[in-house]
Amino acid sequence: MSDPSGPSLGWSTDPAQVSALLRAELTACWRDVVNAGGAVGFAEEAPVSDAVVAPVVEQVVARLDARLGRLLVATRGDEVLGWLVLTGNADPVTAHWARVTHVQTRPSERGTGVARALLTELQRSARDDLGLEHLRLEVRGGMGLEDFYGRFGWTVVGSWPRALRFTRHGVRDEVLMGLDLGTGTAGS
Repeated sequence: MSDPSGPSLGWSTDPAQVSALLRAELTACWRDVVNAGGAVGFAEEAPVSDAVVAPVVEQVVARLDARLGRLLVATRGDEVLGWLVLTGNADPVTAHWARVTHVQTRPSERGTGVARALLTELQRSARDDLGLEHLRLEVRGGMGLEDFYGRFGWTVVGSWPRALRFTRHGVRDEVLMGLDLGTGTAGS
């Protein structure tokens, strides 16, 4: 699953799989990303502390489920380098796609291949393990994220103009992105 020279990658699909140490590391990673200006929530509260982020990490962990809420974590030893969440759909009409949220890498790990490892494993698992056909992602416009995800095959499929309002960043579009996993059948 992981390149020997890169981070170790692991999926969690049940809250019981996420230790107290891992929860603390997820919290620290999210805190550091937000405080470095990352577009991953808490925009109005930056800088944030562990006390602000930890309860939200607990909510993410509480929703873990083998099909409907999967956490992918990149680590080196006990340190979390980055993580993301893949959320599926219970409704049979939309069960062929999933949404990706909370994509982040520690600021100190930017440019080291952590994001590439996470996004490569995300695609592989969504396609091969879950049989998904498409992934969806929303990003904050004006942050350069469209180009970043575009390098991994994601395309802009639309936007909600002026959908996001921030004190520090003003009003931004919410950009909708998609990734075709190539598992669809004719007529889908």
